[in-house]
Amino acid sequence: QRFRKNFDAPQFRHIKVPETYPELTTDKVMVMEFCPGIKITDREKIIEAGMDPVELATKSAESFLEQLCRHGFFHCDPHPGNVACEKGPNGEARIIFYDFGMMDSFGAVERKGLVDLFFAIYYDADVKGAINALERLGMLRTGPDIDRVAVEKVGKNFIDRFQETLKKDGEWEDQLSPEERKRINRQRRKELGEEFLSLNADSPFIFPPTWTFVFRAFFSLDGIGKTLDPKYDLTKITLPYLKELLDLKDGNAFKTTLLRIGKRVGLRPIDINQFVTQPRRTAQVEDIARRLENGDFKLRVRAMEVERMMERSKLVQKNIFNAVLSFAFLNTGILLSSVGRSSLSSTILPTTWTLRLVFGAALFIGTKVPLGMRDIQKLDNYNKRYGLKK
Repeated sequence: QRFRKNFDAPQFRHIKVPETYPELTTDKVMVMEFCPGIKITDREKIIEAGMDPVELATKSAESFLEQLCRHGFFHCDPHPGNVACEKGPNGEARIIFYDFGMMDSFGAVERKGLVDLFFAIYYDADVKGAINALERLGMLRTGPDIDRVAVEKVGKNFIDRFQETLKKDGEWEDQLSPEERKRINRQRRKELGEEFLSLNADSPFIFPPTWTFVFRAFFSLDGIGKTLDPKYDLTKITLPYLKELLDLKDGNAFKTTLLRIGKRVGLRPIDINQFVTQPRRTAQVEDIARRLENGDFKLRVRAMEVERMMERSKLVQKNIFNAVLSFAFLNTGILLSSVGRSSLSSTILPTTWTLRLVFGAALFIGTKVPLGMRDIQKLDNYNKRYGLKK
């Protein structure tokens, strides 16, 4: 009923949700309206019925974006078995949703964060805005252990490539040949090797369960869209749809428009505030510089190269320790076997069991040495993938 009410408006007449009958529904049986339709991926029957599959692909994507950005209540499982279509009374293609057993929702903060993320990536190319939006969505951890500079640098590279592809109407990376993708990955690792290693070490990104359902639904819709339209591109469908979400970014479309104009000419509230508070900020910077000169502050610098060297040194030292310990047990065993049974006290352990124990310890610890060498080689190869030397 909630899902049906969200689409109960004239602009959504192309969305059909089966009606429920509470008076006929029990704890075990739900009675719903019978809504037959054509399977959403049956392109031939859709064309035979006089409907446009390209239009249906676009409408299905827009309906899901509407659920996410405006309603905050969405269908988690829109696979082809749960989505059908029919020709409406006015001849317009209409999408039918079934099976509402897997639904999820999020609040206004998450919806605002999602809209801000879309605008930061699509329109503003603002990496800091995108990262702030990810933090509000709960997808990016915060704290002193997160290298935000590395996140911003990798994010800027992604947004720049994304914007370049949009402007040139070019091919996305998954549409390129395997050789071209390998070449791009090698170049990216060479440019951002330090940042990738920092991200891999910090693991700043997390995916709450709700967003797992969101991505799953996007994958299902992407598969439906590409079945209906070989040229389907969910990314490019999202771009014009965002114009309809201007009112969600800052409360209303007029305010958003004014803020965007103000950003271009430098007359936003934040710009005016910076102009007014600039003398105070300058004095604060001067005070910090003076205290640094006096030794009141201590700078903490993260050197990724030192961290890599320390990590490798730990592995090498551990390997050396295992090798020395293994040889120590081996020498002890050889010494005990050469001394003979007469020198051992029979009240402690039999000579045979003593030797077995010592040689067994030497063998067990010795097997860790080649494993440790393998770990060192894996670390060296891992760093080499990102264009970094030992």
